[in-house]
Amino acid sequence: MQQKLLTTALLLTSLYLATPATAANPEHIKKLLETNQCQKCDLKNADLSGKNLTGADLSNAILTGANLEGTNLRGAKLKSADLQQTVLRNAILESADLEDARMRGAMMRDAKLRGANLKRARLRGVRLRGADLRETRLIATLLLEAVLIEANLRGADMRGANLTTANLNKASLETANLESANLTNANLTESNLGDTTLRGAILNGANLVGANLLNASLLTAKLNNAKLNDTNLQGVSLNNADLSGANLQNADLTKAVLTMANLTRANLTGAKLINAYLFTANLDSANLSNANLTGANLENANLRNATLTNSDLSSAILKNANLTQANLTGAIIRDTDLRGTGFSDSSLR
Repeated sequence: MQQKLLTTALLLTSLYLATPATAANPEHIKKLLETNQCQKCDLKNADLSGKNLTGADLSNAILTGANLEGTNLRGAKLKSADLQQTVLRNAILESADLEDARMRGAMMRDAKLRGANLKRARLRGVRLRGADLRETRLIATLLLEAVLIEANLRGADMRGANLTTANLNKASLETANLESANLTNANLTESNLGDTTLRGAILNGANLVGANLLNASLLTAKLNNAKLNDTNLQGVSLNNADLSGANLQNADLTKAVLTMANLTRANLTGAKLINAYLFTANLDSANLSNANLTGANLENANLRNATLTNSDLSSAILKNANLTQANLTGAIIRDTDLRGTGFSDSSLR
């Protein structure tokens, strides 16, 4: 019986594979090439590779499975077009209008999209490795599971974009606006996020190991259990950010602003917090072993149950801080402001 079912399944599969793909409407292809206008055209599986379609109007066109490799679509109108599974490798889409386009599974490696409008476009699983996306509009765009390895997104407007589980390894995102973007479990290892706006962004579980966040704004961002070890966070604004359970081992937080930040259970082992501003920050049960807190402001901070073994608190301000049950074994406390600090049950050996 099992053998019979297997034979039937193989037969059906072979019949499916043998079925030719639906061809594009030849009249529509002719119209496009002659007039550069083909709104709502059926161009499924069409081979338009290498064609010059600068400024073409393909609004609402069906281009599913089409081959547009190396095609020049600069300034083209592709609003609400269906580009699912389309080949767009090395295609030129600079300043093109792709608003509301459906592009799931499109292959766009090394595509040039500088200045393109991709607002609300659906790019789930799209492959954009090495693509030029500088100054693109990606507002509320769906980039779930997208591959953006080494992509250039400098200055891109990505407010409210969904980048859940997206791969942005070594991507360039300097000065990009990612306000309220969803980057849950995204891979941002070794990415450049210098001067990037991430206000209110969701980065829970994101991997930012080795990333550069110099002077980035992460106000009210959610970074629960995020991986930020060896990350450059110098001068970063993390006011009211949620970093509970985050791994910040050996991170550089020099002059970072963490007013009222939640760092409960965070791992800050070996972190640099020189002149960092942690006023009223919550560091309950945080691990600050071997951390450099020279000149840091921890006034009114909660360090209950925190581990500060061998940390450097020279010239730090701990006025009215709560160090109940904290472990300060081997900590350097020189010229430290401890006025009003609570040390109940703390270890100061």
